[in-house]
Amino acid sequence: MESKNYANIIVFTGLLAAASAIINADLYDGTWSEVATIAAAIMIPVTAYFNRKNVALSFLLPLFFTTIVVRNADQHDWSMIGWIAAISYLPLLAQCVVVMRRTFIKEGPTETALSMLRIFIGMNWLTHCTEKLFVSSHDAGLVNFFANGFGNLVVGHPLTDSTANILIVLGGLVELATAISLGLGVLSRFGAFMSAGYLIVAQIVGGHFAVGYTWILPGGGWELAFYYFMVTIPFMLPNVGGSVALERMKFARS
Repeated sequence: MESKNYANIIVFTGLLAAASAIINADLYDGTWSEVATIAAAIMIPVTAYFNRKNVALSFLLPLFFTTIVVRNADQHDWSMIGWIAAISYLPLLAQCVVVMRRTFIKEGPTETALSMLRIFIGMNWLTHCTEKLFVSSHDAGLVNFFANGFGNLVVGHPLTDSTANILIVLGGLVELATAISLGLGVLSRFGAFMSAGYLIVAQIVGGHFAVGYTWILPGGGWELAFYYFMVTIPFMLPNVGGSVALERMKFARS
């Protein structure tokens, strides 16, 4: 019996997200955040529609763009946009069950577990890059951290705001590339290497090693980053990325 396919529902909820992103354009903090958020919202129904016959692609790609919209809206209190876009997570969850069930039947429990873990780790990077790449102006606290924290630690003196903004964008690009690589399964071994290296640098620059291990300590310890580091490292090994990945063309054609 053929598995269910919720792609058409994702198209519908994606259209609602796109409409909300367009109608509530007055909420954005500038032209770039408007363009980026609306473009990501439009890509939800577009990627679901054109890949509606492939349960894997109609899950991965809309999930990627939905997460961008929801996270960008969430961190800026664009509540209407965020809540409407989040509706897509319901059919996406159902599609996830279909994809993982099919993977379990065809590939076995190991491939299923690896796919689930890799996708979660990769998509989580989107929650970090949105604040760096898809806003018209960066948060003052973030700029201050890069200008003073990073500047004093690396070069010995505070950086200008313009230099700090450049570093923020560069960091966001690395995070976005990691999300694409691990989350979508594109050169995932390289993505795991990039992710692990970035986590180490971020903890050093952020001063988290000096704070201590426990994450809830004032200033944040290195516990959480170490967790993500350890669950990312295995994906640097060959043939452990899981079959729900764009790089696994055998699955993409199924």
